[in-house]
Amino acid sequence: MPRNIGAIVVLVIAGLVLAPSAGWAQEDAGIGGRIVDDTGGVLPGVSVNVTSPALLADREAFSDAAGNFLVTNLPSGEYTVTFTLQGFGTVVREGVTLQGAFVADLDIELGVGAVAETLTVRGAAPLVDVRSTRNQQVLTADRVNVLPGAANIYQASQYVPGVVIGGPYGGRPELHGSDALDGLPAIDGVQTGAQLQGRGEWGGGIGGVTNEAQVTEVVFDVASQSAEYATSGMRTNVVPKSGGNTFAYNVFVDGTNSKFQSNNLSPALEEQGFAFAPVDYRWNLNPAVGGPIVRDKLWFFGSVLTGQSRNFILDQFFDLNEPSTPSSVTEDDLRAFNQRTPNQQSLRLTWQATQRHKFAVNIMHENTPYSRAMPSGVFGKIAPASAYQGDSPDLLVSTRWTAPVTNALLLEADFAYQKAHINTRPMDHGEARMQISDVASGAVTSSSFQNHHNIDYHHRVNASMSYVTGSHNFKAGLKYDRNNTSLSYTPPGEIFSGYAFNGWPIGILVGVNGTSKSNINMNCDCGIYVQDAWTLDRLTINGGFRFDWFNNSVPGGTRPEGYWAPALTLPDPIIENVPNWKNFNGRFGIAYDLFGDGSTAVKMSAGRFVEYHGTGLTQGFNPVNAYSLDWRSWTDLNYDGTALNPDGTPQFDEVGPSNNPNFGTGTIQTQLDPDAPRNTNWEYSAGIERQLGPGWSVSGMWHRRSYGNFRWTDNLNTSAADWSLAGTWTGPSDSQLPAQAQNVVVPIYTTSPDLNILSGNDLLTGAENDWRTWNGFELIVDGELWRGGFMTASVTAGSATNNFCQSGIAENPNSLRFCNYTTPYRPMAKLSGGLPLPFDTMISGIFQVFPGEEIQANYTLDPTDFPGLINLGDTTATIPTLSVGLIEPGTEFEPYRTQTNFRFSKVITMGGGNVRARVYMDAQNIFNKARVTSRNRSWGGGGVKNPEFLRVINIEPGRVLSFGVQTYF
Repeated sequence: MPRNIGAIVVLVIAGLVLAPSAGWAQEDAGIGGRIVDDTGGVLPGVSVNVTSPALLADREAFSDAAGNFLVTNLPSGEYTVTFTLQGFGTVVREGVTLQGAFVADLDIELGVGAVAETLTVRGAAPLVDVRSTRNQQVLTADRVNVLPGAANIYQASQYVPGVVIGGPYGGRPELHGSDALDGLPAIDGVQTGAQLQGRGEWGGGIGGVTNEAQVTEVVFDVASQSAEYATSGMRTNVVPKSGGNTFAYNVFVDGTNSKFQSNNLSPALEEQGFAFAPVDYRWNLNPAVGGPIVRDKLWFFGSVLTGQSRNFILDQFFDLNEPSTPSSVTEDDLRAFNQRTPNQQSLRLTWQATQRHKFAVNIMHENTPYSRAMPSGVFGKIAPASAYQGDSPDLLVSTRWTAPVTNALLLEADFAYQKAHINTRPMDHGEARMQISDVASGAVTSSSFQNHHNIDYHHRVNASMSYVTGSHNFKAGLKYDRNNTSLSYTPPGEIFSGYAFNGWPIGILVGVNGTSKSNINMNCDCGIYVQDAWTLDRLTINGGFRFDWFNNSVPGGTRPEGYWAPALTLPDPIIENVPNWKNFNGRFGIAYDLFGDGSTAVKMSAGRFVEYHGTGLTQGFNPVNAYSLDWRSWTDLNYDGTALNPDGTPQFDEVGPSNNPNFGTGTIQTQLDPDAPRNTNWEYSAGIERQLGPGWSVSGMWHRRSYGNFRWTDNLNTSAADWSLAGTWTGPSDSQLPAQAQNVVVPIYTTSPDLNILSGNDLLTGAENDWRTWNGFELIVDGELWRGGFMTASVTAGSATNNFCQSGIAENPNSLRFCNYTTPYRPMAKLSGGLPLPFDTMISGIFQVFPGEEIQANYTLDPTDFPGLINLGDTTATIPTLSVGLIEPGTEFEPYRTQTNFRFSKVITMGGGNVRARVYMDAQNIFNKARVTSRNRSWGGGGVKNPEFLRVINIEPGRVLSFGVQTYF
């Protein structure tokens, strides 16, 4: 670590000297154009003055020798632009609306005359950005206030064309084939939320609570991102309110209970034992206040949110004999539930210290105590005894300095500190429980996610410089991120999980003493970039270059003796450069004003990006974690279904001896190849945007992503030559399986019984044969209706090809099955908007048509299916079974589904217009559809069918009505 400090200091100083704000600038919008006289001749030296209530100080620029002008780094809002030149009449353009990173194009003609002769023009705001290839979607303040869920950092993404929410990443949005973990949420430009942790880590961070009163707009970067950014996932930024020169007060209240939810269970589901599982209750109180501390100098905005919710869980029921079952549960209603109490406090200060120096400070504290929480069931049923309790106190402090030093030179710097906690513990009054996972049925009883404590200390510095003339928009900057993660984890009896096969115990995973901290240092997630946008008449060329450096290390520590492993002391640092990635990536794009009137833009872009990482990858190389789990035999001598005593100590006589001499010794199981790459992807887009008329635009785009530089774990003790065909296995015949999945004949490969394929002599290295692509098309129509109404309609269709055959080619041919497949083009459509009605009422919401989820089926082979099965698993296997896919991926899907959420609202004005309230009713899933979101995908094994196969695990909740009031005064 010490030798990295010098490099970090150099980066920071270089960025402050060289360096719009690296990666997270929020005032990204601009106004540009060309100024000519009444004969068409260009006019250099024209003064361009920009004013707005969103600015504490006016901004000024001058047209260059080609008559071009550009004013950047403007916050969202409505602007007035004044054009002045000696000997010519003054032109004032009003009503120029900016949002997100949109650059409004204004072509101005000055007539000869006195400066005192002023022509004021208020025309329709331009909708097509003809200067940038950056692709954004913006939910403005007007839309955030009327669209249900639009103020939530995650729910808001449903309004973005092409976005899919769900999948294996906890509801994170995916777009145009993107990796959901590359999609980074932010508040006021500061990365936060569940993606704080990167890959393979527990989540946390500010953003999980919806503080609607503080939101002014939500900005989504969806494609063609510039060199300011390292990753290419959809970037979501919630822009908070900053106060103003007048005091303003908001109070938002909303809630619902089970009386306003409809049962959407079909008779077939009810016959299977499913019970109606509504939201039992939910309420939120969210007051806010903002205004001047010193007029035109210092503004503030503060808000508080508190609430509580309890949700019943589908197909899960309490056991009255279970000690952790709440005392309020009776035999009449055994439905299991989750319960939480979210709260958040935030304060923002904005200080215009001088005409050219502005500072902003944000402080946010958030916590969501949960008195009962359940792990999510994805592959099988989770028992209510798996519940745990805990909290997640988080703190975010950020500052930003902005200085337009001259009319052309802008300097920015910002700093953010975030502390994120996750704490879990067993339920009160509950016995120590051991998790049991049935590998055949997928069922899980109890939970290992107890006594888990994780804390992140995250520091970020961004610095940048921009030099803007009429024809050039040059930027250079850097970012520096550092994170220290500490993790402790102590399941009861230091038993991670017991395993069963069709109900019979087959083994147990015991662990080391987890009370000590497992620490990881993210020393530098750093980047330096330069980019320029060069306008030549109607053509703007965007180019950029970026260098990224990612470096992690593992510090030393101690681990006390536990039930199963001895004490351990490790020096500091244990390991450095795990990983140490350095990547150079370029971006290029062109935007062409097709007709020269700012109404039509043809755009193309290409760029290479890296995957986002935190400390999760490095945890796998931490000696504290290496061989921290040990597979042992388990004989349930007293038939009580556990290897724990009531006091949480192990029943040692039921657990067999260790067969792994490395267990608990700190010996590293997997080494990192110094040349192992950081996953990269090329993103391409091309299309056309057209303004149809006042307030209406249409765009058609082609998008492609091409992923490469994947990694895989190579068992150095084996190669493809060690494997030979042992025979074939014939799958089951079952009417619940599609025809193509019945009686499948699968080749089974094995090695010599003397070859130890689980030795742990593994190397994480590059997977040259692995790749993934996505191709798709998208059509978007966006427009304004009468009296503040609006509409967005879109159709998106894409296909992915996946090729992950490296391990099968280089080592274990059993993994070649379905290693390459292509998904069909399956279009999705969205229609969202707000329709004004008489008497100050409005209907708003979204209608979506989605492809159904993929249907899968897995069979778990054991030695009764095929002799010698212990040598059929992959290099990380700990259980002598082999999972075989029965259904080819990309071939079987649930039916297409529709989802309709809407809001009916009415605006009430009181107190002579000083008090304005919007009273509303939200209806989620208005048509009460029962969309299946997950099923049990385990067919069974050992010749025995799992009776839970294809049983529904989760469905979309039934129609929910909720009510709220937004009050402004």
